[in-house]
Amino acid sequence: MGLSLIFCAGGQAEDTKKMLEALEAADYQALNQRMARKADFSLHLLPRDLQTLSECAAAFSSREAAPFREGLTCYFDAEDRGFFIVSEAWEQYIAAIEAKGAKPLAEAWYQAMGLKESLPPEAIAAVKDLIELCQYAGQTGNPVVHIWAA
Repeated sequence: MGLSLIFCAGGQAEDTKKMLEALEAADYQALNQRMARKADFSLHLLPRDLQTLSECAAAFSSREAAPFREGLTCYFDAEDRGFFIVSEAWEQYIAAIEAKGAKPLAEAWYQAMGLKESLPPEAIAAVKDLIELCQYAGQTGNPVVHIWAA
């Protein structure tokens, strides 16, 4: 199994706390049930690749760039999984990208990572889902959560 890198938001105010509890207990079914929206970046990536995505987004966002890694607040970090709340500034930075920018952003991201393979549709879908997730989080007031699991 590879590294799972997921961004998500709950539909209810208590969902973030319930997602954290589910991840701590390694109850992935309960965790998934609390996700109202999700962007799955489980594409054989490394965590630093998400930083590269964030840097590439500057050319597509109408907002000032916000740091990704420095904007993560850790709530749980174990040997095989972690739970982080993403800063509101980063959420708004990504939310300010138009949906039609998902494919060009994904292309710029893959080029910046130096990948020679063709851009998979899953990467475009993940970027589009992330933009929509951040827009949803801004509308609902629910935080964007970043989860990783080995």
